[in-house]
Formats: sequence, structure tokens, C-alpha cells
Amino acid sequence: MEHLEAIKKTIAQVASTYGDHFTVKADGKETLDLLEPTPLISMLAGELIYQLRSTLDHLAFDLVKINKAEVTLPTKWERDCMFPIWVGPLKPEQKTPLPYGTFKHLPGIPVEAHAIIERVQPYYPLGTGAINTSLGQLNSLSNIDKHRRFALTVTRAQIRHDLIFKSGFTGYDIETLEHGAEISVPHAGEDDPIVGARRSTTLKIAFNEQDALGNASGVPIDDLLEIILEEVSKEIVYPLRKFLN
Repeated sequence: MEHLEAIKKTIAQVASTYGDHFTVKADGKETLDLLEPTPLISMLAGELIYQLRSTLDHLAFDLVKINKAEVTLPTKWERDCMFPIWVGPLKPEQKTPLPYGTFKHLPGIPVEAHAIIERVQPYYPLGTGAINTSLGQLNSLSNIDKHRRFALTVTRAQIRHDLIFKSGFTGYDIETLEHGAEISVPHAGEDDPIVGARRSTTLKIAFNEQDALGNASGVPIDDLLEIILEEVSKEIVYPLRKFLN
């Protein structure tokens, strides 16, 4: 949470440096003029991801060490013990839910703990559980953090036009654009033309990692990390901690 708050504070500081100067006018067109995000945001995000992934491994280690099943633990089990994140796809002969004992690096953990770990795995189809998606995103970002200096980020601007139509009807139009994009003015039909419009611009910073995150790369970085942190804590960390008492 401290890292997340630091990320939010840094983004707010970046946004404050822009003021109202998001655009450049030339040739009768108005385009976005956005700077690259400060590397500090990526570094803080990487630290959050690293610590959260490490938390899961620490939980796995403690679950095995407590050895509530009282089995004979393998020699040097500490070297191989880890929290499994299986992205899939599974082998044709593997049917979910995968049985107790499937995760070979977690010998002797409680059956109930296995059930918790198994049901949150990203090999379950997208949409079958939000936690499956969050754990997969955590895994993708963690792999980036292990192999590169930090995840790439991009600055975007959310443009909102609040509109007033001749009929008195009100509405709004929102689009999210990147640096250099032309800002277009919303148009309405001739039967009910727009007679008034007010524009507001909000700075957003997101992971520029579409190969790893898919559509989630369009979600603001602080929102995405908050979702991952909340769901992993609620659905994995807190339920597993009860077995350590």
C-alpha cells in the first residue's frame, strides 16, 4: 500500500506540472503534447510487483515448513519451494480442479490450502474469476521485472467533453489519447445540434505492455495495481494466512 500511495503521489505531481497545457495548436488543429512518464513510476511499480510476488512465495514456504500433514519433507525442499502460478494451457489429460499433490513444490500443505491455490490459477479461462486475471497479470509483470530494468509506461490524456444540445438534453463524450493525437470536437445530428461544450483533461499513465497485459495495458497503472493488490490480498494472502496460526 505504501508503494501504491507513492505511485499515486508521483502521478499527481507529474499531472500538476502540466497545468492546463496539454495541447499544441498548429494549422488549425489541436494535438496532445505529452511527455514520457518519469522512470520513478516504473521503478515503484516494479518494487510493488516484486514484493507482492515474494509475499506469495513466503506464504508457500511457511505452509510447507509448518507441515500440518506431518509428511516426510523432501531433502532440500527449501530450495524448490515456491507459490505456483500456472498460466496454461493444461495438458489434455489434466482436468480441473487439479487434484491434491499436483503442485510438487508444496509437499504436506493442508488440503484446503491446495484448494485455494488451485482455484486462483490463471489456467482457468479468462472471465471465470477476477482473481485468475489478476494473478496472471501479476505473473506477467513479475516476469518483466525479473528480465528488464522496468516495465514500460506511457502517458495518456483522457479527454471529456460535457455537451449541451439544443433540445436541452445533456451528455458527454470521453476518449483516451496518446501523445501527438489530434483532439476532435464531438458532432451531433442536425436535428439536435450541440449548442455548448466544456472540455476537461485528465492525465493518465499506464503500462505500455500490450503483449503481456492485453487490454489491461489501457488501464491506468495505479488503478490496475490497486486491483491486483486488493484481489491477491483478499483471495490468496488472507485465506492462506489462517493456516499459519
